[in-house]
Amino acid sequence: MQSPDFRRLFECSPGLYLALLPDAPRYTIVAVSHAYAQATMTRPDEIVGRGLFEVFPDNPGDPEATGVRHLRASLERVRATGAADAMAVQKYDVRRPEAQGGGFEERWWSPLNSPVFGPDGHLAYIVHRVEDVTEFVRLQQQGVEREKLTDELRQHAEAMEAGVFLRARQLQQVNERLREANAEVSRLLEKTRELDRLKSRFFANVSHELRTPLTLILGPVRRLLASQPPPAWQAELERVEPNAQLLLHHVNDLLDVARLEERALRPAYAQVDLAGLTRLVAAHFDSPAQEQDLRWHVLLPSALPALVDPSKLQRVLINLLSNAFKFAPRGGTVRLALRQESDHAVFEVADNGPGIPPAWREAVFERYGRLHEGAHARSGSTGLGLAIAREFVLLMGGSIRVDEAPEGGALFVVQLPLCAPAGMPVAEAAPEQAGLAEDAQTIVRALRAEVAREATPPLGEGPLVLVVEDNADMSAFIREALRAEYRVAAAYDGKQGLQQALALKPDLVLTDMMMPFMSGEQLVQALRSRREFDLTPIVVLTAMADAEARLRLLREGAQDYLIKPFAVEELRARVGALVRHKQAAEALRHSEESWRTLFSHAAEGIFIADREGRYTEVNDAGCALLGRPREAIVGRTMADMLPPEEAGRLPAARAEVLAGGIDDREWTMQRGDGSRVSVEVSSRMLPDGRWIAFARDVSERRRRLEAAEEMAEELERRVAKRTEQLRALAAELEAAESRERRKIARDLHDDLGQTLAAARIRLAELCHDAPAGVRAKAREIAALVDQADRFTRSLAAQLAPPVLYELGLLPALEWLAEEMGRQFNLLVIVIDDAQPKPLSQEARSIVYRAVRELLINVAKHAQVNKASLTLRREDAMLLARVADAGVGFAPAAPGEAPAQGLGLRSVKERLAFIGGALELRSLPGRGVEAVLRVPLALHKQGGTNS
Repeated sequence: MQSPDFRRLFECSPGLYLALLPDAPRYTIVAVSHAYAQATMTRPDEIVGRGLFEVFPDNPGDPEATGVRHLRASLERVRATGAADAMAVQKYDVRRPEAQGGGFEERWWSPLNSPVFGPDGHLAYIVHRVEDVTEFVRLQQQGVEREKLTDELRQHAEAMEAGVFLRARQLQQVNERLREANAEVSRLLEKTRELDRLKSRFFANVSHELRTPLTLILGPVRRLLASQPPPAWQAELERVEPNAQLLLHHVNDLLDVARLEERALRPAYAQVDLAGLTRLVAAHFDSPAQEQDLRWHVLLPSALPALVDPSKLQRVLINLLSNAFKFAPRGGTVRLALRQESDHAVFEVADNGPGIPPAWREAVFERYGRLHEGAHARSGSTGLGLAIAREFVLLMGGSIRVDEAPEGGALFVVQLPLCAPAGMPVAEAAPEQAGLAEDAQTIVRALRAEVAREATPPLGEGPLVLVVEDNADMSAFIREALRAEYRVAAAYDGKQGLQQALALKPDLVLTDMMMPFMSGEQLVQALRSRREFDLTPIVVLTAMADAEARLRLLREGAQDYLIKPFAVEELRARVGALVRHKQAAEALRHSEESWRTLFSHAAEGIFIADREGRYTEVNDAGCALLGRPREAIVGRTMADMLPPEEAGRLPAARAEVLAGGIDDREWTMQRGDGSRVSVEVSSRMLPDGRWIAFARDVSERRRRLEAAEEMAEELERRVAKRTEQLRALAAELEAAESRERRKIARDLHDDLGQTLAAARIRLAELCHDAPAGVRAKAREIAALVDQADRFTRSLAAQLAPPVLYELGLLPALEWLAEEMGRQFNLLVIVIDDAQPKPLSQEARSIVYRAVRELLINVAKHAQVNKASLTLRREDAMLLARVADAGVGFAPAAPGEAPAQGLGLRSVKERLAFIGGALELRSLPGRGVEAVLRVPLALHKQGGTNS
């Protein structure tokens, strides 16, 4: 069916309609019905594309004309409220064409303005509908008796009168709703202002609090650098100092934002040579320009005296130049120019980067906005630089705008008055700017860490790890951490990382999230779209603690993620486990390929069928045996290959196979050309429920039977071998994780615990011998140290509870129940049947962690403060039952597995490693019962009682 022509329907409708863009104050006409054009004595092709009030102005001969004012107010209400707006009857004269004598003709209208929203929910158009009530109004004014009208005119007038009254009633209702909405908007506006004030105070407080620890970091680091430490220490300190300085710069930005919010900043005017100050700022960018091979143009007059705030102007220029250097491509162009226009100084900062689309040119100056989100996003930006630049320019009475540069990228233009406002104090000379020079050096160092770099080839020995990170310092840090065990290559943006991955085929990819040209998420998607990277693990480094974003990355193909900041030991452990897993998976794939080769080249016909008996695979020998192409066999059953007299033997053969036996029978089968062949078929069921059949000519019965038996045994060995490899890999991963947990717990307990103990001893002296004021503070700090010590011991115990390894499972679970009460206020009742329950150390650890995961789920989701844990022995099995009477969940549909999160899936997988299983039962409002079934170690060495 052909789609209707909606534009044609609109234009030919009998009503009087205009379609307008909501581009106030112009309100461009984009469509007009023929009836409207006829009523207003216009032509559609003459008014479409023009502004509403340009086409329909007020009658200049009527000094009391209000049509434009009232109509504009109605359209503004539609834009503000998103609701239709009915207007009272309006006098709005229309212009007669010159062919009809020109001038204006008196008209009366009953208008209704309605919003039309686009797919994104934003206002796309406004439909302006009117009814011409001129005749009705004129008749009322002239007092003509209704009886003198014709029936048709009377009906038309009555209909118009009813419409006028209805519109008046609607207008009254709309006005009432508008008053209520205005009151609500005023209340929300005041609430928003209060939130802004609270936010400003919060940023100011946080900035002040952060400056103290940063000072205590920078001071000792600089002293150590000045003391000429060993080369290895010096390299680490030289990495710490600029990054701490960069953090201090960001803190200062936050503090400036808070001061700007509170109107606490004032310009400090001084007599300045703008050319000299600009030349000083530009000098800091000479080295980055050389490193990026940029054409760096600085166009300045010999001198340009002015009264400005030099510190704020320097901050403005530094922020604009750092932005230009970030987005200019290698080998590109950056231009800084200064000139005088009348009584203003004009600065221009231009580049040939990606530029800024017109729709973003106001948004880039908003606080916390990110320039070039998506493809060109960089991780080093706080979104404050351009916002602060604009605020500083406005403080000095100037203006700033962004446009398209002649070079092709972004052009920032700053205009500043050369004189200070009247009455403002002015210093005779600019103060020393040493601090600002240090700030400029900080920005330049950060810029060097972010600018595009050439990818580095692999260095070191071992499996190949590709590090994709746009910050040079972070990239070097990660590579140094991994270089002892792996070959490491580096890329500095997502696009470069994809090229490196395609060229090097790494064993693991470690990628940042926010990078230029291609984000980490886009890199994951690009790699997962290529089959050659199916087995390549991807680890994502992210500073975002957003659970939804992490789950999305895992679903899109990332194997793991690390949240910055992270421990080097954790990075090495996760990389090591994933690389070993890939190597094992590649070995399995090689084994599968070997089996596929063997299958394809076997001399006997091999048929593999699904559970229903439909062939899914057949080798070349099978096709030759039946004289049929592969597509004529796949999807069919054996019954389709037999003559009618043979079909009666199938049920017995099927029963034999379903009973677990091997069915050896001779069959007469039909070939593709209609001939028949006598074959012996050996059929059996595979462990996964599929069928496999080996077919051979009876004439070579013995030889082919032996080959078929060898093939079947080889298949069983391969399946068993793959299964054992998977189990061994799973056990290795579980053991590695357990060792890592115990190591981390020991480190927490021994190192951090001893440190806290030493702190407690030293504080004890202050608590007794120091002056009263110091003593009180020392006691507060001592209390915090005690709290940290308790938390450290609790965390270490939860990671690897000593009681589990020293006393057994039951004491560990009783301790866990006490911990759940302390941490989550969850009362856990432990019940044990007192029977011996020997378990291996691995099984005890897995059961303990599974119970802990289940109890945490109860504490977080069940909405109860009580649960039970029951341990009992049934024959050779341990049954651990965790139950609550909470909200529960709806059972899954028949044939469907219940919805389970990552935690429960992990529990089931770990239990499967030791032959165990997890059962979940629940109904909404009746709580959840989880039962763990674990085989006991009755005949194994190393088993201990629970």
